[in-house]
Amino acid sequence: MAPNTVTSGLKFVGTVSLGLLTGASYTLTTFTVPSLLELPSASTAAKTFRSVSTKATTHINALSGVAGSAFLLAFLLSPRRFRHPYLLYTSLVCFFGTHLTTYITPLGFGTPSPSASSAKKRAALAQARKEKRSSSRGMEASYEVLGDSHSDEGAGSNSGGEELEEEINGEEVREEVELFLKNQVVKTIISGVAFSMAVIGIWGDGAVRARRYGFR
Repeated sequence: MAPNTVTSGLKFVGTVSLGLLTGASYTLTTFTVPSLLELPSASTAAKTFRSVSTKATTHINALSGVAGSAFLLAFLLSPRRFRHPYLLYTSLVCFFGTHLTTYITPLGFGTPSPSASSAKKRAALAQARKEKRSSSRGMEASYEVLGDSHSDEGAGSNSGGEELEEEINGEEVREEVELFLKNQVVKTIISGVAFSMAVIGIWGDGAVRARRYGFR
């Protein structure tokens, strides 16, 4: 009874995690990320998108890891007669399916990867920001006694940062957002398939147990 209880709990945790994963990907695709394209400033849209995408990726990876681990443990701990392959298949989809969007998205949407020139521009802007920050810190450390000059340097660094932010190309931001959206569409489909597999498999387990113990 105890192993059955443990495996049932693991299946429940895995299914709920898959449901949350599917809902999160769907929400990002339909509501959250498309609204970023309506922001008036390219720099604001870029900063907001990168913040949202980083947090979303972290949570999505966590949910897929929890779901995959739960189904894999349920498969390993189940009695031999209840060790159904859907547990292993669902676990593999959780672990690898959501990480294969980089390869699946171009096949489904024909989306090219970001151009090398765009990547070079972003790298140059990031390097320029780092140099600006380090130079402003050096100036502040050297002239911290002079309050007025210190505030002037801070204002100058802020204006320089604003100039760098204004160099962000709105078209490049749109391309990044659209590529992220397409990746999330693929993740939603994959996680939705895995969720359906889990629900059908759990329903099948319940039907087999009911027949085994004489329930109809």
